[in-house]
Amino acid sequence: MHSLVMLGFLWAGLVACSWAGVTTQPPPLIRTLSAGGDIGPQFDVSKPTEPEDAKFWHKVGLRQLEKTIKQAQRVKEHSYQKKARNIIVFIGDGMGVSTISAGRIYKGQYLKHGFGEEETLVFDDFPNTGMAKTYNVDKQVPDSAGTATAIFSGSKTHYGAIGMDATRSKKNGQQGRVQSVMEWAQKEGKRTGVVTTTRITHATPAATYAHIYDRDWECDTEVPAESVGIHVDIARQLVENAPGNRFNVILGGGMSPMGILNASEVKTTIFEGPTETICSRADNRNLPAEWLAHHANDTVPPALVHNRKDLLNVDVKKVDHLMGLFRNNHITYSIAREAGEPSLQEMTETALGILERGDESNGYVLLVEGGRIDQGHHMNYARAALHELYEFDLAIQAAVNNTDPEETLILVTADHSHAVTFNGYALRGADILGTANSHEKNDPMFYETISYANGPGYWDHLANDSRPQNSSNMWLPLKHFTEEERTAPTYRHLATVPRKDETHGGEDVAVFAYGPGSSLIRGVFEQNYLAYVMSYAGCLGPAKDFDDSCEDYQNEQKERPLDKPNPNKSGASVLGASLIPIVTAATADYSRTDGFVE
Repeated sequence: MHSLVMLGFLWAGLVACSWAGVTTQPPPLIRTLSAGGDIGPQFDVSKPTEPEDAKFWHKVGLRQLEKTIKQAQRVKEHSYQKKARNIIVFIGDGMGVSTISAGRIYKGQYLKHGFGEEETLVFDDFPNTGMAKTYNVDKQVPDSAGTATAIFSGSKTHYGAIGMDATRSKKNGQQGRVQSVMEWAQKEGKRTGVVTTTRITHATPAATYAHIYDRDWECDTEVPAESVGIHVDIARQLVENAPGNRFNVILGGGMSPMGILNASEVKTTIFEGPTETICSRADNRNLPAEWLAHHANDTVPPALVHNRKDLLNVDVKKVDHLMGLFRNNHITYSIAREAGEPSLQEMTETALGILERGDESNGYVLLVEGGRIDQGHHMNYARAALHELYEFDLAIQAAVNNTDPEETLILVTADHSHAVTFNGYALRGADILGTANSHEKNDPMFYETISYANGPGYWDHLANDSRPQNSSNMWLPLKHFTEEERTAPTYRHLATVPRKDETHGGEDVAVFAYGPGSSLIRGVFEQNYLAYVMSYAGCLGPAKDFDDSCEDYQNEQKERPLDKPNPNKSGASVLGASLIPIVTAATADYSRTDGFVE
């Protein structure tokens, strides 16, 4: 009691000093948290702790699953026991909450549905939501490699690591390997696939099949000398090793890492940034040709396509293995789509057609990544990023419309956020990509509703020598940019700290869930928990035997007559039917682009 009284006097003294304009130290209670005192021992990270390897994160995942189930049981809610025959994971790369909110408004304004704020994204109507903590083992703000490994393998790991836990080694390619949900699924006889708008060897899709020390080792030329012969590049792992060489669907960009090239590829709009450069192979291997050879003895020949027309001509009811590589690097931002490129929606619909085989299979697991949301933000291309989210939403709508809600668990989330802000006091219905305060005529500086904490937009907006004399404003007035410049896909919004590549954001990301097992998504949890949700709901991997529910489900499936009618097979899902129809952009019947060389 005496110490509390003394603390009160100290605080009162501090207040009195501040009134008198005197600078003083904070009271002891506040100082101890940062000065190594005896208060707040939980902040002492100098003591040895349990290694945060795969075993550690396995315990974390199972504890969260147990806690969630107990919470449901406490209120006599048992929907968590429902099992998913199919699982679709939609990753909006870099799709933080501010991006979701801004993207929702962008969608409404792009489709001219109203002011914009009242618009809904497809996943807004999903019945279950939660928040995932995204940090890496060694980074407060994560990257896509570490977060994708957490999502698909259930183990958080280092920044840059793919399919390996925090014990990874440059000198040992086996050390720290962790299995992915695709490996779990294939062991249960499920079909598998990946769809992305990035290179197929990029961090997020690679985490479903590769095990490598560094995400940048996409080509043989990127593996450093000390790791050659120890670590095999990501592209080779896709076609040489399971689970990648057993995928039924592989759709995305990235011909160059795979050893082929479209020499006549067109770039109508020039986008900038580190991700616009791509490695090439030095071993002269044509990996798509090797993939075709690997499946040469399939009952139905495999299909390899390089343009939209050929993709849409694939007989999805017959073909069992499909690879589509549509650009040398990433697929172009959808707002500037090139002739011959498919949309994410079209790739998703094709993938679902290949994967769905009814009672002839045990179901499937599919990753669909809207990967260029992230890359747009990295360059402060807000318009390009938000349009990618709109395209991502169309793909989710396609999945909802073409799957059975009683059999398919759909998860929509981001791997991480971005340093993008949705700010100001813009009027209702104001252009989400426009100014926030143009209605305040006396404001000395107009600024945009979307801006970035850092990135290359800093230099685009810096006033330099054009700053008015005696002005404290270091930014160019927006009137210096023409309407054509500000509506271009390559226009960069203002960033307040100069960086050639804008950073990720470290806040929690939203998770939206729909279908059997979706009620396991609730509250705030570690990101690796998502792998355990898929494992438990899909009866595959480490949580399959968490309780008897998978055994009960599998017994029920064995007893179910094959000709038992399914009320949802003949039409769109209940959720899909209830949503406002989405107007899709018109697509041309593009002809084949020739010029491929090895």
